[in-house]
Amino acid sequence: MEVNKDQGSQELVCIEYPGIVNNVDKMLDTLGGLHEVSMVYSERNRRLELRFRPDDIYCKPACGDRSKTNGILLKAKVLRKKNRMNSEEEETIVKSIEIIGRATTTFKFKSSCDFQFLPMEIGENGKMESLRHTLIPSRVDGDHILKWLEEPCKYFLPPAAFSRIDSMSNNTYSYRREAKSEHDTSGALIGRTRKRRSGHAIFVSFNVPNVPVKPREKALKFLELKMLSGHQLETVQKCFKERPIWSKLALMCTTGFQQDHLKYLLPAVAYYFVTGPFRIMWVRFGYDPRKDPNSRIYQTLDYRIRAPGGLLNLVKAKRSYANCLLPSKSSHSTAKSVVIGSDVPPDEVSDTTGPIAPDAFKFLTTKIPAARQMFYQYCDVKAPEIETMLARLPKVRPGKQCDPRLGWLPPNFDNQCREIINGHVIKLLKKEVKFSVHGEMYKDEEEIDDSSDDARWEEEFDDEDVDNESETGG
Repeated sequence: MEVNKDQGSQELVCIEYPGIVNNVDKMLDTLGGLHEVSMVYSERNRRLELRFRPDDIYCKPACGDRSKTNGILLKAKVLRKKNRMNSEEEETIVKSIEIIGRATTTFKFKSSCDFQFLPMEIGENGKMESLRHTLIPSRVDGDHILKWLEEPCKYFLPPAAFSRIDSMSNNTYSYRREAKSEHDTSGALIGRTRKRRSGHAIFVSFNVPNVPVKPREKALKFLELKMLSGHQLETVQKCFKERPIWSKLALMCTTGFQQDHLKYLLPAVAYYFVTGPFRIMWVRFGYDPRKDPNSRIYQTLDYRIRAPGGLLNLVKAKRSYANCLLPSKSSHSTAKSVVIGSDVPPDEVSDTTGPIAPDAFKFLTTKIPAARQMFYQYCDVKAPEIETMLARLPKVRPGKQCDPRLGWLPPNFDNQCREIINGHVIKLLKKEVKFSVHGEMYKDEEEIDDSSDDARWEEEFDDEDVDNESETGG
């Protein structure tokens, strides 16, 4: 037997196809083609989709997960000789074996396929009829697409995925009810599977009677575990001595620390406002901005770019839903499987987070905002008109209370600031593209319908319970 080892250096990708392949082209069509397979292989944690009806857009795919393997593809030549005395018996002789390559990655289809819901209904004759011709145009050239749009259409809006998970799990259902008393019916019986991890930060609402004066002990222990109790903590403490209220973005730009560090440093230095004129801001422990009129320059200014046509494309959004993937299309990171062989290359993890500009938290009249929605502090808005307006504000009369919505600022002050910022933004955008403005760029919040910008600034501790009394001081 001859063994050829010269061609064994080629790296291959193995796909364990859940079926008998008689036609390779049709098999590739169910996987989306070679281009789709190559794109899935190039993306980390992406699952390979297999559609048994590739021409049907309503076909729910079966997903294959990638796994590290150390397989070898062999090409063997076998001679078969039939026995003249007994035609049913065959003698096989392996003539040669050739090593084609090695498969370091394998896609395996072990998950269950989602529920299939066909676009059909019961017709007048009692038989099932297809709705495909009313949902998908057969031709898009000429007047065919217009005629198709004018025709009545059946209501067929299936969800993107019927099942939340596609793997089997053992669930033990039990009726639990944690109540203070037998007659207490408050609280939902069906809640979260686990409590969200808040990093032991203290969240307060605007109507809290007293603000926290010290951090939680667990927050300080986290700093020691993460080895951040040294110069990192001193740097953040120095920032809060110079300025009692900060946003997370401003601290990231000023200190240069990443979010992974600040989510442990901030709970040890400041508390977090979730409502009111200082919402989404971190305030130094013991400092109550509701009792200090000078804190009005640190209030939150919610600014959103409103522009006609494709003008918003010039300013990036904080999050994009255009390339959103369903949970079933990406696999969660799991423990790496052990592969025998030291020459198997490990996964290269690339940092997709780009650098943040040092002045990203400020509004400058010479620079377009970093995102379509920004939460500025008035002291960080470097517009001459707004700086003059802040300097000319009258002193707060004794006995005046901080307003839950306006804070220490007069009515309509925030709207005037937004109009001024919009004027500068229009001038900057006109320099990059020629466009005609139709209508006002900024509208009232009741007229706004932009799902990409309605969400608040992403914080690490969203949807947490608000501390109103615990660990607060007078």
